Amino acid sequence: ACESWSGGAEMRRALTDDAFKLLNLTRDWLVSLLPHVLGKASRVSFGLLSASFLRSHPTTPLSRRVLAVPFVGKDCPSESSQFSHPDVAIGLTILAYRYEKLRWADFMRVMRELRAELSVQIGPYKLRPASLTFAAWVA
Repeated sequence: ACESWSGGAEMRRALTDDAFKLLNLTRDWLVSLLPHVLGKASRVSFGLLSASFLRSHPTTPLSRRVLAVPFVGKDCPSESSQFSHPDVAIGLTILAYRYEKLRWADFMRVMRELRAELSVQIGPYKLRPASLTFAAWVA
């Protein structure tokens, strides 16, 4: 990708392998995946499952509970489909949480996980990584 650009060979020599891979991944995201993801309509072609849907479908797999899922129409999630491309699923999930906000159950799951991490970390309470993370979130 970057090597086809006139300065690509020089850039390739200047970057580490990991940095070059990250640059190519970024380019792929900006050129192909981001336009695809932004072209979808929230709650029409994708979205998060509602709390009422999750209550009425208690055996829903965790991946469908926390990731964006395809919709077949306005506010109508597909019964079992998931996005097959992981980068598309991640991008649509980020947008879904941005548009729909964090659900209460998701917030409580994050708080329980942060509390569990805090209980196994050592050192002064205020200097533990979980405590610093929480402080950064509420600052």
